[in-house]
Amino acid sequence: MLQVTRYGKTRFWAVWDGQDLVAVVVYKKGATELLRRLAAQPRAAAAAEEAAQEAAARQAQALAVQACALARQAQAAAQAARARAQPAREAGAAGG
Repeated sequence: MLQVTRYGKTRFWAVWDGQDLVAVVVYKKGATELLRRLAAQPRAAAAAEEAAQEAAARQAQALAVQACALARQAQAAAQAARARAQPAREAGAAGG
C-alpha cells in the first residue's frame, strides 16, 4: 500500500510502498503527486501486461500448430523412407 510520511526527523517527505522506500522528496505536495501517479500506473501496466500475455498465448498456439505440421511431415518422410527400403530388403532376402 502506498503512503506518504515524514522522512525521519527531517523536513523531507517519504513515499513508501508497504515497507519499501520509493522516494524522498522535499515538498509534501510533490510526495502526494508522486503517490497519485504511482497509484495510477498499475492500471496501465496491468493492461499492457494482459495484452502481452494474450500475444504470447497466440504465438504459443501458432508455434504448436507449426510443430504439429512438422511432426506430420517427419512421419510422412519416415514412412516414405521405410517404403523405399522395404523392396531392397525383400530383394536381399530372396537372393540369399
